[in-house]
Amino acid sequence: MPGPRHAAPPVPSPWTGDRGGHLWAKDHEVVRGDGTRIRYTVRGPQDGPWVVGVAGYLCPDNFWRDLAPDLARDHRVVLLNYRGIGASTEAGGGRLPTRASDYEIPHLAGDVAAVLDDLEARDVTCIGHSMGVQVALALWHDRPDLVGALTLVAGAYASPFARMYGSGVGSVIFPFVSMAGAAAPRALTRRLMRTIELPVALPVGKRLQAVGELTPLAGMTPYRAHLSRVDPRTAIWTARGMHTYDPTAWLHLVDVPTTVIGGDRDGWCPVEVNEELAAAIPGARLEIVEAASHTLPLEHPELVLTHVRRLTGRPAPPRDEVAMGTGQ
Repeated sequence: MPGPRHAAPPVPSPWTGDRGGHLWAKDHEVVRGDGTRIRYTVRGPQDGPWVVGVAGYLCPDNFWRDLAPDLARDHRVVLLNYRGIGASTEAGGGRLPTRASDYEIPHLAGDVAAVLDDLEARDVTCIGHSMGVQVALALWHDRPDLVGALTLVAGAYASPFARMYGSGVGSVIFPFVSMAGAAAPRALTRRLMRTIELPVALPVGKRLQAVGELTPLAGMTPYRAHLSRVDPRTAIWTARGMHTYDPTAWLHLVDVPTTVIGGDRDGWCPVEVNEELAAAIPGARLEIVEAASHTLPLEHPELVLTHVRRLTGRPAPPRDEVAMGTGQ
C-alpha cells in the first residue's frame, strides 16, 4: 500500500504562456495536425506498463498528486494537458480559443492519442477522472489500439449536467448559462473565474459535494490557481463538449478490462450514474466508496491505486524503491 500522501509544490514550466498549476513540469510536446501544441511529461522505468492520467474538467495535474508518484515506481506514467489547459496551447496553436467545436470531447481524446502515439505507447491503462471518464471512453472508441484497460473514477459517461444531484435541472439551465457566458465581456468572465481563488470557494465546494471532507486542501490549491488563468471561452466550450457527448449507444461494445469507482457523496456524479456505467460495459467491476465525493482520487488514492495495479498486474513494490523524481 502507498505511504504518506505527497505534497509536492508546483514546478516551473519551460513553455511561454503556461497557465501553471503543475506538480510536474510538462517538458515534452507533440504538435497536432491543426497546430495545437499538447505538452506532457512521462516518468517511470522504460520497461514499465503504460498508464496515462486522463484528467477532468480544466484540471492541470493536481488530481494525480498521490497516484502518479506511486505508479511511477514501476510503471511508465504519462501526464498531459489538454488544449487550452496548463502548458498546452489553445486549439490551432494560438493563445486564444476561436471555435467552440475544437473543444469537444473527441478532440480532447485526440490530444491524449497524439501523446501516446508520440511515445509509441500501446496497451495503456487509462485513469479517467470526472470529465476524463468521457475522454477515456472516447479514446477507446476512436483509438482502441491504444487502450488496454480503463479505470473510470467519479465521472459521468454522458452529460454531467443532466444527472447532477439526481436531477435533470442542470441540463435545462446549462444551455442558458453557456450562451450567456460566451456572450459576456471577457474582462467580466475572467473576474468571475478568479473567484475560485477566494477563501470561500472551498467551503462552497464542500456544500456542493464537489469537494469532500477528506480532501486535502493542498491538493486543490494548484487547481484553483490554474482555473483562474484558463480562458473563459475555453471553460465554456469544454463544458459544452461535456454536455453534448453521449457514448450510451456503444458502451456495450467496450472490450477491455474496466473498473468504475464512485463516491456515495458525489453530487456531481451520483451513485446511480456509476451503476449504470458499470452495468453497460461487459464485465466491468463497480466500487462505490463510502463518504467519498467528486475529489475521490485525492480522498482515497490507496483504493484507486489498488484497482489500477490490479489491471496492470503490478502489485505495489516496497516503499524504499525509487519514486517519481524528475527523470525519465
